[in-house]
Amino acid sequence: MENILQSHIQRTLDKLDSNGLKRFKDELGKTKIDEQQISTGKLQDAGNNAEVASLLFSHFHNRAGEVVISVLKTINKTDLATELEGICRTLPKPPTSPPPADCVII
Repeated sequence: MENILQSHIQRTLDKLDSNGLKRFKDELGKTKIDEQQISTGKLQDAGNNAEVASLLFSHFHNRAGEVVISVLKTINKTDLATELEGICRTLPKPPTSPPPADCVII
């Protein structure tokens, strides 16, 4: 599922003009989820949208789609946010993690 969502995120970012992408990266650099944040330097060094999408997944994992939607709304790209939300609803949900090995369920 991650690869499918990552490609949808990349295509969504491809729809931003250069100013919109700059605003997206600026806002994304301020976004912190579960103590994870992408450094501004890494975002500036990302040469294309595939690299940005990869950074999103390496830092935010299953929440990458949620982060992109939130940032798009913040920069007033609600049409793209709504489109991506619709796509996310059709994707299978990620599997839940099994309990830790030292946790016994009775």
